[in-house]
This record gives sequence, C-alpha cells and structure tokens, in this order.
Amino acid sequence: MSKTGAVAIIPVRVDSQRLPGKALLAESGQPLFLHTCDQARRAECFDEIMVATDSAEVAEATQRGGFTAVMTSSKPRTGSERCAEAAAKLDAQVVVDIQGDWPEIDPEDLRALVAALSGDSSDRVCATLCAPLEDAAAIADPNVVKVVRGHDGAALYFSRSPIPFRRKPDSPAILRHIGVYGFHRATLLGVPDLPSSGLDEIEGLEQLRFLENGIRIQVLNARGDAWGIECRSDYDAFLRRHSAMPPELNNS
Repeated sequence: MSKTGAVAIIPVRVDSQRLPGKALLAESGQPLFLHTCDQARRAECFDEIMVATDSAEVAEATQRGGFTAVMTSSKPRTGSERCAEAAAKLDAQVVVDIQGDWPEIDPEDLRALVAALSGDSSDRVCATLCAPLEDAAAIADPNVVKVVRGHDGAALYFSRSPIPFRRKPDSPAILRHIGVYGFHRATLLGVPDLPSSGLDEIEGLEQLRFLENGIRIQVLNARGDAWGIECRSDYDAFLRRHSAMPPELNNS
C-alpha cells in the first residue's frame, strides 16, 4: 500500500455511561471496537491504524486482534483529545478520528475524508460526515445527533434536538451526524487547549467546541448508513445487521 500521509486512530474507553463496558462487548464474535478497526483496514487509505486507550484490557484485545495499541493518559475528556495525545508523536498530514462505537463506518467514507483533507487546501482543516434522516423516532432521539450546514458544506450547528424545525412536512430531510472526524494534524493537536463557552457542555457534543473556536468543519455526504452504538438497543440492532452480513464482510 502506498503512503498517503494519513493515519486512523480509534479512541476507546471502557467507562461508557449509557452502556457499561460497551467497547468490550463481544457477542458478535469480537469486541465492538475491533469492528471499527476492521472497517479502517478495509479503507486501504491509512499508513497506520491504531487504537488509543488508557485501558490495559482494551490494549490486550487490540493486540489479539492484530492492531497496534497506543496507551494514553486518563486526562483526555473526549475521543478527539485522546486522539490528539496519540497523534503528538506521529508524522502524518491527516488524522482520522474514528470513534470506536461506529462499527459499520463505510470504508469509502473514510477514503472520502482523507481525500477532502489531503493536498494544499488551507480552509479544509476538519471534516465529518452526515446522512439524511427521515424517521420521526430517530429525529426525536437525543442520542441521534443532528447537523445543519451552509451552502458551502460547512457545519453551522450540531444538536441533540431536531434541527432545523420543520414547519412543513415536505421540508428537506434533516441531516444525521455520523461521528467520525478527519483533521489536519496541527488542528487536532490544538483541540485539548480549546476554550469552551459552554455549548459543548450543554449539549454534550465536543464538536461544538470546535465551532465555538472558529474551526471550520466540512460536512460530507456519507455513502454508507453507519449508526453509532449508544445503548443496549443500538447494540442489539447492530448484532442483527451483523449476523445478516455476507461472510466475506463478517470477520467474527
């Protein structure tokens, strides 16, 4: 594989509030986060793929799965801060932060993030993904994050609330945020020091801190239909989808 200047970092912690021990749930045949690692490997666009964690148990599972584990401190408050700590010692132009609880992220979408941030474009320092959202229950679900973007494709706001408010039933689809971020390395390294005016804490969404500090986030249309795993029902739905996958895409 040729060098691309891009690395994938999967930040993993085990103290999930909504689903305790989520990262290590293995009813699919392997720990949840290793499915995310597998998708990154299928993308074939990364010079390195590594798991950033402060858990020895996660590190051991990572190595058994054939991936590289990087031990970080317990200081990071968010996945991106954990990625920043791991990326400090790396030589890369682009770092893609693939949250470990997005096991079905489409490899083509990962390639699109790398492509969007590669080259000399100075205004593209961060990028993420979105998909149309029509289901009324999902729109109302605070675990499903919504995003509004401008004509230039950059994010205007993210929220757990349904945004924008739809006055007419035939309004354009609401956009669902897919929790994967691509960064120029220098932008990522500055994330832990970003001040917050409170939106991050109010909504519980780290990307609002990026917007508050003037970091432009390009929001790309996702090809795939990945869903994050926030609670037990999400994991059960993933198990059903996983069991129905073709054998060549099922690594468990």
